[in-house]
Amino acid sequence: MMHAVAGLITTVLAVSTLTACGGDSPYCTAVKDQKTTLNSLGENRTTAAYRSYARAFRSVAKVSPPAVKKDWTELAEVTASVLNAQDKVGIKLEEMSDVDRVKKLSTGQLKSLNNAYEAFNKTTQQRRAVVKNVKQECEITLT
Repeated sequence: MMHAVAGLITTVLAVSTLTACGGDSPYCTAVKDQKTTLNSLGENRTTAAYRSYARAFRSVAKVSPPAVKKDWTELAEVTASVLNAQDKVGIKLEEMSDVDRVKKLSTGQLKSLNNAYEAFNKTTQQRRAVVKNVKQECEITLT
């Protein structure tokens, strides 16, 4: 079970980032305002960093066009769900590499974390939709 947690953490942390921004719409402005945070997505594997990622997703979701509002919202929700699962089991994201700490988690706690990570990992379609839309709407290239 611990191998599954470690593998899922790695996948959770691998997400596209922003490299440029254009346009004057509220949507493009929101992306531009969140650019630093979105560009660092996955670089900082801490609870605090992931809270900022979730806030960035929510901020963009609020002003996103209907075609991708659901995608941005889903990204915000699954990121928040990972954080909620971490909070619920009493371990910070940055502590997941501490084998002794993870060993102390019950099977139920590990399952809760795995469920949150799996939900996040299933957002490939949403991430692709956002990447495509942001490029079209705002002339932003995501990497």
